Amino acid sequence: MRKTPYVIVTLFMILALLSIPAAASKIFSVPTADVAGDAFELDFLHHRGQSSVGAQFGLLPGLSGGLRQNFGPDRQLYATLRGALVEETQSRPGFALGAELSLKQQHIYAVVSKQLGVPGLRGHFALGTGRYSRAMAGVIYMLNPVKVSNVPTVSVFAEYDGQGLAGGVITQFSPEFKANLAVSSQGASFGLGYKAVF
Repeated sequence: MRKTPYVIVTLFMILALLSIPAAASKIFSVPTADVAGDAFELDFLHHRGQSSVGAQFGLLPGLSGGLRQNFGPDRQLYATLRGALVEETQSRPGFALGAELSLKQQHIYAVVSKQLGVPGLRGHFALGTGRYSRAMAGVIYMLNPVKVSNVPTVSVFAEYDGQGLAGGVITQFSPEFKANLAVSSQGASFGLGYKAVF
């Protein structure tokens, strides 16, 4: 009986998200409203004593789904689903819904993303159930938006992930490969990501 609302929300998300375009991303552990319907993303993340490996596939424009395996305290396999309801424009924020579902836990969230006046500065806010019930927020600023020769693009970020503050750097070595490094009250965190657009 308790799982009925989760099933209804998941079905509503699938029906509502079938035809809305956007592009893919997250800050470090805070999601964004960007959803790629034409990409495959593979990532590894070690944050707050927990490691995870995830794969996300663009299913349709504005809709992606995948799997994420956590290692450490939360040894769960999650099915993930994320879809854009509203694409970000100059005058309005982007809005997306997402879900991370396992046999033991369900995390459902809504996220809003918007450029914050200065080019290259974006803010993100997520709220929902499970690990999103305390709210998550973050800002990211791209230091060198124009890639010159072999110099990677670099962004700095600060985020609150519902457990505490973290800040760090994201280095985009190529359109396909990025590396993240962060510091929080629980020590250093890092991640690697690969993205292929089709």
